[in-house]
Amino acid sequence: MSKRYKVIDTVTGDVMGDADSPFPEPMTDEGYRFPAHKLGARMFADIDFPEGMQLSDIGRMAVIARKYLVGASNMIGYRHSGKIEAYTAKEIGELVGLNADSKRKVFIARMLKLKIMRRWQSDGQVQFYVNPAYFMRSGQRLSLDLFLLFREELTPLLPPGIMGEFLRQARDKENIRGDATTEAERIINGT
Repeated sequence: MSKRYKVIDTVTGDVMGDADSPFPEPMTDEGYRFPAHKLGARMFADIDFPEGMQLSDIGRMAVIARKYLVGASNMIGYRHSGKIEAYTAKEIGELVGLNADSKRKVFIARMLKLKIMRRWQSDGQVQFYVNPAYFMRSGQRLSLDLFLLFREELTPLLPPGIMGEFLRQARDKENIRGDATTEAERIINGT
């Protein structure tokens, strides 16, 4: 079984031709290949958890990453009535069995301090995102928005060419909006 697709030059956008990509067989001598779209999260073997992250924290974050991250955004949330909603800090604590305010606050504060999570406010709503260097929602693509949210933590992990491409995309995105000072320029200039 194979899939036909178009080969496109990523610089010019020109169609270079067609190609075939074989679907992997679901069952081989090596065993069963789980479909890529099944629920799960990626972790990277060559990236150590930060010093100060407890084993219980790793377990709680694994539960969050496996069940409660929304798509490519890595936001801790859920879908409701066709919209994506963010879990509150209290709800995040409850998801991982921390019902006492003090324990929940300590856990979230530690995850923020260790840069495992990032708090972001958008349209008056607080949202929590998980650093893709430690836990990444199923998929193989790091989005521009997620890169910008965790750029300081991801910079040492990404090849320079990829960094440059993300910064170019950020600059283009800001130019479309018409902003005078772009996020990409602030990153490049270190301001």
